[in-house]
Amino acid sequence: MRGIIVPLRLLVVMAAWCAATPQASAQDAPPPLPRLAIEDDGTGSALPLIDRAESAAIPAAVRVILPGASADPALDAHLTSLRQRRVPLWLSIPAPATAADVDAWRTALRLTVDRHAATLAVLEVAVDRQPSDVVAFAVRVAATEARASTARVRLALGGDAMNDSARRPVVYTADLAPYVDLLTVSESGAAGVEEWLRRIDPAARILITNGGQRPGDPAAERPIVDAVVDELGTAFVSHSWRTSAFTEAALRALAPLTDVLSHEFTVVEGEKVGLKLAIGQEDVTTSLRHRLLFDTDTFSTLLIYWGAARPDALAVSLRVPIEGTPGVLDLLNGERSSLAEYTRDRSSSEARGLARLTGRPMLVNFNEGADAIGEQTGVSAERRLSVGEIISRHQRQQLAQDRLVRSYIANARMQQYFRPTETDPGYDVVTENRYFVAEDGIEWEELSFAVNNRKFSGERPPYPLLQPEKVLALPLQLRFDEGYRYRLAGTGLQHIDGFECYEVRFEPLRDDPSLYRGTVWIDRKTFARIRLHAVQGELPGMVISDEETVSYRRVTTIGNQPIFLLSALQGTQNVLIAGRTIRMDKRVTFSDFRVNDGDFVELRASARQSDRVMYRETPAGLRYYVKRDGERVVSEHPTASVRALAVGLVADPSYAFPLPIFGINYIDFSFGNSDTQLAMLFAGVLAAGNVQRPQFGSKRLDASLDFFAIAAPSSERVYEAAGERESERLLTWPLTTGLNLGWRVTPFQTMKLQYQLRFDGYVRDTTTSEEFVVPSSTVTNGIGGSWEYNRGGYSVVLNGTWFNRAGWKPWGEPQADGSLLATPASYVKYTASVSRDILIDAFQKIHLNAAWFGGRDLDRFVKYQFGMFDSTRIHGVPAAVRFGELAMARGSYSVNVFDQYRLDLFLDQAWGKEEHADRNWQAIPGIGAAFNLPAPWNTILRADVGKSWLPDRYGSLGSMSLQIMLLKPLR
Repeated sequence: MRGIIVPLRLLVVMAAWCAATPQASAQDAPPPLPRLAIEDDGTGSALPLIDRAESAAIPAAVRVILPGASADPALDAHLTSLRQRRVPLWLSIPAPATAADVDAWRTALRLTVDRHAATLAVLEVAVDRQPSDVVAFAVRVAATEARASTARVRLALGGDAMNDSARRPVVYTADLAPYVDLLTVSESGAAGVEEWLRRIDPAARILITNGGQRPGDPAAERPIVDAVVDELGTAFVSHSWRTSAFTEAALRALAPLTDVLSHEFTVVEGEKVGLKLAIGQEDVTTSLRHRLLFDTDTFSTLLIYWGAARPDALAVSLRVPIEGTPGVLDLLNGERSSLAEYTRDRSSSEARGLARLTGRPMLVNFNEGADAIGEQTGVSAERRLSVGEIISRHQRQQLAQDRLVRSYIANARMQQYFRPTETDPGYDVVTENRYFVAEDGIEWEELSFAVNNRKFSGERPPYPLLQPEKVLALPLQLRFDEGYRYRLAGTGLQHIDGFECYEVRFEPLRDDPSLYRGTVWIDRKTFARIRLHAVQGELPGMVISDEETVSYRRVTTIGNQPIFLLSALQGTQNVLIAGRTIRMDKRVTFSDFRVNDGDFVELRASARQSDRVMYRETPAGLRYYVKRDGERVVSEHPTASVRALAVGLVADPSYAFPLPIFGINYIDFSFGNSDTQLAMLFAGVLAAGNVQRPQFGSKRLDASLDFFAIAAPSSERVYEAAGERESERLLTWPLTTGLNLGWRVTPFQTMKLQYQLRFDGYVRDTTTSEEFVVPSSTVTNGIGGSWEYNRGGYSVVLNGTWFNRAGWKPWGEPQADGSLLATPASYVKYTASVSRDILIDAFQKIHLNAAWFGGRDLDRFVKYQFGMFDSTRIHGVPAAVRFGELAMARGSYSVNVFDQYRLDLFLDQAWGKEEHADRNWQAIPGIGAAFNLPAPWNTILRADVGKSWLPDRYGSLGSMSLQIMLLKPLR
């Protein structure tokens, strides 16, 4: 390698000395623009001039003004000839007139850019009287389209509006700055532009147009040479000239400036390097027109000066950091000479010499004889990008990737998990799918369907596609109605999945809670999305909130473009079903990507012809893709109901005999109309149901009606230290209904107002004594409220209700004086519960719960019991066991075994207080296990067994519970 490597100490000195302009990223920066451009009228008249400039090795671009976005064959042919000559193109195209014109304009622009991408250096959007919002969107589109096609192009904003000092600030705003590289102004409109642009967009540079010979200038070459010199080291990076300005004299004058025209410069303040200029004894440092520059490519120091012709020499002295032999160039006639009497003190770096005063602009290169080569990164700092620049570059990256990826196929495993009640072990719904993505849409082919590891052969049962409201305005998308604001989080970069990423927060611009809020992590090098976390809230319908984390990974490279595709999704939805907020977890993993596979069309056609279940993503969301007359069509009638047959029995020592279960579990998501749902369980001896309106006059308000009845009597018993008091045993039949009004305070918090109506019938059992006065069957009214929080796997519930029993009278064994036990007709119950679901992986889950149940004035009939259908359930504890106050800690572990079976293990611990027996806390541990096994005829066999250890006084009751159920989903 020719030359020397600049020592580290010298690099540090020069960095401070020249104050080099920082760069955002060397790999992202396009090549330098030619400082000269030729105005071309599109007819080819400039071609001979281009040839002469090329033969003189003068770098020049060609500026062509396009009449519009529509195709012009003649003009396109001329542009093609320029492209074939490898001439850098500066294309100016008018912005679309209205928002309605943007799509057509974008299509034509893409064709032009793609055709001429190899030589396109500047794409200028010319603005006149178009609305500012139309211009803003057009500029974003143009910048994204152009940079997605070629990294060498710069986006310029020009036209008459940019020459108007009043109109310019309205159009060119700081929000638009990340998409704009250059501002185009005419010579007549350039005054004051550099200072204004520094405030609005410090990273942008300026182009000047319509250059020509200045009136009264006898030298035709003088305007071009003076302009080149004046613009070195400033924000003016290129200047276009009319063909008349490029005379033979101008071309001869420009030829020696070839190196100057292709290098980058920084202006140096003379005081910092001790510059002194003198003629004889007169100090002319401040009066003689001059410019001092530093060449950031070669580390050379240049002095350019003007002055009237005179025989006296110009004495020059300054500090020069690199030693070399200075050369002097006459910028008009190209004559070269040396600096007379040149000396340089190595210790102080001070150089001195004498230069001629010719009346023409002169250039002194103090390092012409040196060959110092340094690394550019040593003198240029890396500028921190603004959030707008990050988003702009991501949009370019995404568009470039979308153009390269025509289609791809992936395997997709989707797992959904939900727990209907606190005591239910929950359900796993797992599907294996093939995922087809192409420009004409996204389709899913379902390869298998399983519930709790029970894979269904043949026709699988219907399954509703519960989805949040479709959002058309997605974050990071380039849209006319930009819906989001962005900001950088923190001051540093975050490491995500091995990538150094910008962390960008986003939120909606308008007051629309269904839009996303969240964070996106964008790779610092490629500007690809690596992870996206987004939240939707206050949604209408059943899905009231949605929280998702989406991951992307690099799956291949096409050309030099890395391809990042969706690799995983973890989501949580809060869903209103049967008057309850149910948390649904979803995990989707994608694997085995096949990008631009040659068999894509045939494989997708084969899937469509099969009888497998398919989905298609539509503007309204995911929809079933059904077959009609042999062709796949999108179903406009989503699955609105789910039915399952339940056959089995429940064994609980509180009941005189095992309860037979034979009934239907039915959910209709469109009961009467699309805004109402019905959930019902009818199982012979019991019936439970709910009618719900997820949106009751407001997105935030929901309403539901509950009902429950059981035909089999429950044995209501009293125990003391010696055991049960059989003479006070009763049979009870409960019947309840209730109204719930919920108000969603935030996407994850709900406040509820509750009304309950309950009827309890009391009758004697066979052991009840004749003297015992049975309580009167009574109607109870209850009014209460609750607060519920569900997010991130946590659920917190607080509840309190006041009850009053109508016509409540004294009851029980008569006392010696004939009086009966008088308990209050009114009582209060309150509870607190905290739960946590942990999904270890696709096969294992843990559920933890801690709860407390308390109250005031609770007699034996309203204390908390441990029924199989109650929220206080402990495995193996009969419903007849009751306490006035309870504390609980419960946990379960669920595991899928061999992808065929599911095992649930339970560990429960309760502590209860019973006032008439013992005021101390009494421990009640329980354990349990549940098995889900595939059974014939597409059924699921579920067995749930529990064992507890009760206090001694319950010894005769029994401490085992059993539930056996055969479930068959119905079509």
